[in-house]
Order: sequence, then structure tokens, then C-alpha cells
Amino acid sequence: MNKRKKRKGLRMARVTIFEVAQKAGVSTGTVSRVLNGRSDVSPETRERVLRIVQESGYVPDSGARRLAKGQRELVGVAPFSENTFRSPYYSIMLDAIQERLFKLGYAARVLEPTPADPVFEQCIGFIVPGIHLDDPRPERLLRLHIPCVVVGRTERQSWVDIDNEGGIGQAMRHLFNLGHTRVAHITGSPIGQTTQARLEAYHACVEGAGLPVHNELIWDGLFTDMGAYRATRKAVELGLEFTAILAASDEMAVGAIAALQDAGLRVPLDVSVVGFDGFGPEAHAAPPLTTVRQPVREVGHTAADLLVETLNAKPRRQVILPVELVVRSSSAMARK
Repeated sequence: MNKRKKRKGLRMARVTIFEVAQKAGVSTGTVSRVLNGRSDVSPETRERVLRIVQESGYVPDSGARRLAKGQRELVGVAPFSENTFRSPYYSIMLDAIQERLFKLGYAARVLEPTPADPVFEQCIGFIVPGIHLDDPRPERLLRLHIPCVVVGRTERQSWVDIDNEGGIGQAMRHLFNLGHTRVAHITGSPIGQTTQARLEAYHACVEGAGLPVHNELIWDGLFTDMGAYRATRKAVELGLEFTAILAASDEMAVGAIAALQDAGLRVPLDVSVVGFDGFGPEAHAAPPLTTVRQPVREVGHTAADLLVETLNAKPRRQVILPVELVVRSSSAMARK
């Protein structure tokens, strides 16, 4: 009796789709396509995967089977940050990703790219937006043989990014042409890849114009309006000299404008302000904001297209999308 209870209590470790993919030397997406009877898999690969499935005893969970019956395989979209659902950038991009994937026959869901998430095993691929410096997520997905596309830049996967360097260059040339030689820069998250790219471009523009880089004119705004407000207000109270501000996001630019106005300074008569994003609300700022407009929806659509290409074993691609400077009334000639 005791022996029977003991046998009944034993549980074999459940084989996962990641282990099947690893043994077969393919991605989890390929395993999923084989199990769903898709035709876009070579006969040799199909035979190898099915053999390993049989030998290992792998059984897809009920959630994965439901997805297969619905003919909509699941793509995971990693959270952008702790403030994911309050970020207009992420919301617009996520909507564009879901729109394009739905048209291509897939479903998309926001979830962490880690096996700890119970839905993770159902995903045939991932899109990771907003990667930061030394971000472990793309490499982790690579090790698990899960197709991944990055919004940003990485060495071993397909990626899509905007021309951050070109956008900062357009904004700085605009301010230089208006006579501004002391331009402050408000940066975003200190670990963000985008933050670093825009900061390096700012340095290059200042140095390229033959001007000294004043480190006291580089402020950390954390990609929030309140962060930019505090940084700008502190700079004014310290008596720092500047005639223009280039913020790495429109949200921070709006925060900087509020701080300047609360300190009794006029925008753009005393200080010009330029942002970066161009999602729409910046046009309703007071005054309307000069900004670098980036094609957020196109970024989302491209990320979805690249992932589908990856799922279909197409070669890796890197895409850089152009941006454009939109001049409004928050920038003007430098004061004498």
C-alpha cells in the first residue's frame, strides 16, 4: 500500500517546448508550426521535430492547443518599462504591433519574456521594445531558441530603430541657425539605449560646431515631465546660462516649459525649447512645441513584419526609419 502511494505521488518532470526546440536545433516557432501542421517547414525538419516530440513525450498544454485551434499563434510583447501602460509611446507602438500581427494571422499579448510567466511557453516569438544598456532579454530569448525582434539595436537579432542621431542633428542645427550657442540637453533614463544615442549625438553636434560641451547643461529628466520640471527649475535657480533646451522627449520638453514659465521666463523670447517624439499632444502645448517627429506606428508595423520574417527563417534585417523636424513657435532667434 505504501509503495502504491509512493508511485502515485511521483511526477515526471514536464518536457517543455524549449527543450524540444533545443534538441531539434530549431526555434520554438518552428516546433509550433510542425505541431500545428503548417506547410512552411521542410520535410527533414518536420521529421526531426516529430521524432524528438515522440521520444521526449512532449505534450502541448491546453492553452497552446486552444491557440492552435483558433489558428492564431501568440506573440509576446515585452513591457516597455515600469510605466508601460502610462507611456503614450508604448501605447501607440503596441496598438500598431497588434494591428499588423492580427492582419498576418497572429495574436499579441504584453508579457514578460521569462519562463516564469505561465503564458510564456505559448509564445512562438517576442518583440522587445525599449531595450536598455546591457539588456539581458534578447540574449535570454536567443538561448531559449525563441525568435525575437528588438525595437532598438542588438547584434544577433533583427531590429528596427529610428534615426536618433539624425533627429538630434536636425534639432541642433535648427537651434544653431537661430544663434543659440549654449543649448542645454535633458536626457531620459540613464540606462536607456535611446537616451545614450541621443546624448552622444548632442555631444557630437556641439563639438562639431566648434563649441565646448558644458556638462552642467546636461540634465537628467528621467523621461518624465516632473523630472524635467525639477531639473530645469534647479538650473534656473543656480543661475546657469543657456538660451535653448533640447529635451529627449516631448513630455520632458513640456515639463521644461512649465518650469521656465513658473520662473518668470518667456518661451521662446528668453529660452527656446525643442522636444523629440511628435505623437500629437505637443502641438497643443503653450506655446506649440518644435519637435523631432518619429514614426511610432511605422516602428510597430516594422517590428511585427520583422518577427514574421524571422519565424519564416528569413535572414536577419536591421531597419532605421527616418525622422523629421517640425518647427513651431517654441523656438526662435537667440536673445542678444
